[in-house]
Amino acid sequence: RMLGEALRAETVLPAWRLFAGLLLGSLILGWLATQLWRSRRNLAYQIDFGLVALALVGGVLLIWFSYNEVALAYRIAAETGADPGIWPQIVTISSGVMLLAIAWKIWKGAAEQTSGALFGLRLFGAIGLMVGAWLLIAALPTCIASGSEDMWNGLKVTALYSIGTVPFQIGFSLFLAILLFQKLPGSAAFRMLFFLPYVTPTVASAAVFRQIFSSRYQAPMNAIFRLIGLEPKQWLLEPDGVFALLADSIGIVLPTWAAGPSLALAVIMIYSIWTFVGYDTVIYLAGLGNIPLELKEAAEIDGANKWGIFLHVIWPLLSPTTYFLSLIAVIGTFKAFNHIWVMRQGAALGTTDTFSIVIFSEFFEKLRYGYASALAFVLFAVILSLTYLNNKIQGSRVFYG
Repeated sequence: RMLGEALRAETVLPAWRLFAGLLLGSLILGWLATQLWRSRRNLAYQIDFGLVALALVGGVLLIWFSYNEVALAYRIAAETGADPGIWPQIVTISSGVMLLAIAWKIWKGAAEQTSGALFGLRLFGAIGLMVGAWLLIAALPTCIASGSEDMWNGLKVTALYSIGTVPFQIGFSLFLAILLFQKLPGSAAFRMLFFLPYVTPTVASAAVFRQIFSSRYQAPMNAIFRLIGLEPKQWLLEPDGVFALLADSIGIVLPTWAAGPSLALAVIMIYSIWTFVGYDTVIYLAGLGNIPLELKEAAEIDGANKWGIFLHVIWPLLSPTTYFLSLIAVIGTFKAFNHIWVMRQGAALGTTDTFSIVIFSEFFEKLRYGYASALAFVLFAVILSLTYLNNKIQGSRVFYG
């Protein structure tokens, strides 16, 4: 009854009548089309042609309408001195990205041209599109400045956390896997020891790390520093960058952009590497076990040394394993939450708050449910984009033997 009253409301009834008329008209036209074109094959062609034409015309009209609205918003902002809002900037930047993609396609296609005139024309067109794309993308700093500071800071911290974790995690695990694959005495025990951090409950091991890297004078890590003649550190309470602290120790002042991740975030990175190296090592050991011994022996007969065998035989055949581990590691760093929540402290909170921490804080502490949900979709889009880029860049270089 309430739905019926809503549909009969004065503001809704005209739109409802228009919808009903369009629906009835489309049904009549569809029935007439089936009567006029008896052949199903011809009808399918007509439908495809009609849909393509409709999409093309609708797309052109939508682009025309969008850019008119963007131009109107910028013109009003210029006349009144008001902020045009974020949507015109988003449309402008997205257009720049699309132009950049088109320019890249045209640039790549220039090499396939047999005519010098077509080659030069394509290069000239690609350069023109690149310039136009750059002019449109130049609105990005303004768009970023008008966004949420917590969101951008969370993205920056997450990017630093991922860059500082994934390469070392993969590198250490590969080194340990090759070492343990040599059947050395006690290798089975070391395999178990390296895998233990991965199966240890995250909250418990993070709490232990928090005590090891405590800012107390008697904390284990500070005791080691005092033993070797170094000053105790604040560790998880230190918001200053690692590179800035190292530069200050030798009397050099670094700019803010070169400060690097905070010391507190570096400790969290160490914990993450320590936790996942064992898992990656086990996966690499499985990958090494799948490499045929005959290939290594053939390389030795051809005169290859151990480094040559690794570089030209082992490493290419481990590319599927490396691709899988790097993909999982990047996704894991962008979703990391438990150990970061346990280890974050006091003065360094802003420098250790990754994107997942920001979402949690907005939802459960600030009670901004809608904003937190929007941030979750942003995180999903970022992870999806990184996965796609990793698949396009690294996936094409995977060698399956």
